[in-house]
Amino acid sequence: NLDSILVGYVMDEVLGLPSFSYGAGLNLYNTGYTAYFMNRLGAYRVDRRKKNPIYLEVLKSMSNLSLQRGTNSLFFPGGTRSRSGSLETHLKMGLLGTVVEAQRAMYESGKDQKIFIVPVVLGYHVVLEARYLIDQHLRRTGKERYFRQRDFGFSIRKILKFAWKVFSQPSEITLAFGKPLDVLGNFVDENGVSHDSKGQVVEVKDYFLSAEGVEADLQREAEYTKILADRVVERYFRENVVLSSHLVAFAAFNLLRIQNPSLDLYAVLRLPTDDHFFTREDMETAISHLQAELKQREERGEIRLAKQISWEPAELIRDGLKHLGVYHPAKVLKINKEGHFVSEDFHLLYFYHNRLDHYELEKVMQAPVPMVDPHWNNIDEIID
Repeated sequence: NLDSILVGYVMDEVLGLPSFSYGAGLNLYNTGYTAYFMNRLGAYRVDRRKKNPIYLEVLKSMSNLSLQRGTNSLFFPGGTRSRSGSLETHLKMGLLGTVVEAQRAMYESGKDQKIFIVPVVLGYHVVLEARYLIDQHLRRTGKERYFRQRDFGFSIRKILKFAWKVFSQPSEITLAFGKPLDVLGNFVDENGVSHDSKGQVVEVKDYFLSAEGVEADLQREAEYTKILADRVVERYFRENVVLSSHLVAFAAFNLLRIQNPSLDLYAVLRLPTDDHFFTREDMETAISHLQAELKQREERGEIRLAKQISWEPAELIRDGLKHLGVYHPAKVLKINKEGHFVSEDFHLLYFYHNRLDHYELEKVMQAPVPMVDPHWNNIDEIID
């Protein structure tokens, strides 16, 4: 819920950009400490419960007018947080469409100022609400095939353990700022000049012209919005930074799928965690294959990699285990006393695995070798 504050801080402290306007849910105004900051950070209230067409139109009009008047705007085109843990693939066209409408309105009023869109991708080692979010996603997609496990709630011990982890174990967050785009999805250079996919200069204003000059054409602008949305999604996947925790979770969950080829996703998630493990050899082999593929994709500009992804597989796995879901009561992935990798919660493992979903990386993972009893040097350092 505090993503907007983080992005705003980075843009001010690191990039030196002026403050941004953004919509914040009413729940952030329910407590004193968040309301204090919300009222001072350029946020305006948004009631997501209201689906009245008039209310939604007012929100879009406000966004449109703000952009026309030169106000920098920050919004999440996915509409809300990702329930599955994966990158957004379907964007909400409403707010994104106001960008196209505002650009046309500015040209219509005689202004030649352009609006720029900068995709931003946030990456985490841990999402505090991950268990709740993935349950929502699975209930929606699985329907009767998904059975929610019993929730035992929070005990004083769990709360104290969580507080200790928060203050004793730091966790990193990455923000990747993509290349600026115009409202048609073209790249723009440092002078704000648009270039198409062939590098030729593009005059955006020409795309809003008709026989009568610049005028509204809702059907045309709807198509422009779709083009822009597709372009933003493409940039999300290219600007995504792969963290060690993402790669370790992806490798482990796919090994679980390989071990149970006859089961669908929902059956896999219902498997008892005590009965399944992954060997050191399997994990290192899987990580090696993924590293090689990701390195090639990075060289082609298709993805970004954290520095840990270039480490030796064993060291990468150590770093991933250290950071993966560090604040959760259940260990997403750990090494047991026998030297095997085990998970205490397959739902959480699936959630963090999803960060690399849609890249088709599972194709590069080969079937694991027969299970053996591995021995790790200095294993006591990372056994839970």
